[in-house]
Amino acid sequence: MKDLAEKVAIEQSIKNQIDGTKNRAFQADISLNQKKQAGSFTIQELKMQSSFKARTKLELADYYQKLELAHQAVEEKQNILIQASRARKTLEILKEKELKRFMEKIAQLERKHMDEIAGNQFQRNRIKNH
Repeated sequence: MKDLAEKVAIEQSIKNQIDGTKNRAFQADISLNQKKQAGSFTIQELKMQSSFKARTKLELADYYQKLELAHQAVEEKQNILIQASRARKTLEILKEKELKRFMEKIAQLERKHMDEIAGNQFQRNRIKNH
């Protein structure tokens, strides 16, 4: 369970990094658009924006690859937990069935014993009365 929590935390961290990177790219676009509207942008700013977008694209590609691996790790841990849960449930069912068989055997032995006692008592009463 702890392993799953760690894997989910890693996956969430990567999602947060993706969101942060997308947000920075969005904010940079807004800033550049505002400068364009005001007519106060330079060629250097356009080059920087282009370079920033290229880096951002590479970062996002890397994050998405890491996210896929993290998601696979989460699914693997979930499957392990599901299998363990099924195995535990199966063992519980088998224990319950075994306990039921045991109790039935005890009840059968008790009935046999009570029948034997009743039969013996009947024989004693019969012998006494004759």
